[in-house]
Amino acid sequence: MPWSSQHYIAKGLADGRDPKLLKTAASEISRSVYGNPPVPAVLTLAHLAKRCGVEYPKLRRIVARHETYYTYFRIRKRSGGHRLISVPEAELLWVQKWIHTHILSKAKAHPACFSFLPKTSIRDCAAQHRGARWVIKIDISAFFGSISERDAFDVFLRLGYRPLVSFEMARIVTDAPRFSKRYAAAPWKRTPGSYMISKYSEENVGFLPQGAPTSPLLSNLFMLDFDLQLEALAAHHGLRYSRYSDDMTFSAHGEYSRERAKKLVHAVAEVIRAKGLRINTSKTRIIPPGGRRVVLGLLVDGAEPRLSRKFRDTLRMHIYHMKKHGVQAHADRRGFDSVSGLYRHVKGLLDYAKSIDQSYWQKMSKTFADIVWPNQWSDVGGI
Repeated sequence: MPWSSQHYIAKGLADGRDPKLLKTAASEISRSVYGNPPVPAVLTLAHLAKRCGVEYPKLRRIVARHETYYTYFRIRKRSGGHRLISVPEAELLWVQKWIHTHILSKAKAHPACFSFLPKTSIRDCAAQHRGARWVIKIDISAFFGSISERDAFDVFLRLGYRPLVSFEMARIVTDAPRFSKRYAAAPWKRTPGSYMISKYSEENVGFLPQGAPTSPLLSNLFMLDFDLQLEALAAHHGLRYSRYSDDMTFSAHGEYSRERAKKLVHAVAEVIRAKGLRINTSKTRIIPPGGRRVVLGLLVDGAEPRLSRKFRDTLRMHIYHMKKHGVQAHADRRGFDSVSGLYRHVKGLLDYAKSIDQSYWQKMSKTFADIVWPNQWSDVGGI
């Protein structure tokens, strides 16, 4: 049955509710239900608590940031260094999942964005640049950690929520680790505007945590205007543009030049800086004709994206040495914390290969299945 403001008000009056409050609530609900996109109404923090089935005082403490509701650990990055992973505690995770499922998933990302969306993949993104003569790759530095709660606030405000509710949901989906110097200093400069909520302190401003289910889709929605600008910039330069999370790719099928590519990189950097972000210059690549045109780890110099030789060699190396020297010896030699960690790593490589090249995956999977595992890991499928 479609939602009806008249039915809502009539029922509220019958229950003895305040007429003025009912009209205000009905207007808010209509704005959400009939918005573009339609999203569920959230009138207050208490209303959100009831919709999610959690205690209101708990949500109030989370929004006030009186204490942390995350567990932290670090994982090694392939490029070196470590990445901070923030795992929300159970009730906070539940609310974040509700926001992800019922609000954020209803909004559309830009068509040039291929990350964190159903029925899209790295292969789909790379395929946008197949057969290109020139490829320009630009990476955003510290992507999630550079998107602040003010940016999340803007997303919720754009979806039709009132400033106070937008602020409170922005607090719920962000985190400000107290031990991090980076998070103690805000990297943005902007006037407070409607973000100023007098009942809350502006100290400990948070950023999108890696580990929260809301962060991926929020990053897509935050980048919507950015993607529009870069798509227009690409069209002006006669290029094709795509983005997968923090990886931006531009490609040219016709004549181009390194000088024009450098001007493009500079123009993109200006757009990024205006959003409070910065490019990772060490990962910026201009690949001319004759170079190895790799996008998101896939070769795009032919009719379809292909697994790179480096990827194939890495997978083959792991399987070869596990069979020859044993999985424990290979795990120790390659610096894995455990046999199960090695298994998950190689299984992840196989799953990735399956999404790109079925025949190659079948061949390597058969070899992987022949590996002898220690007795305690005899049932590797359960690791």
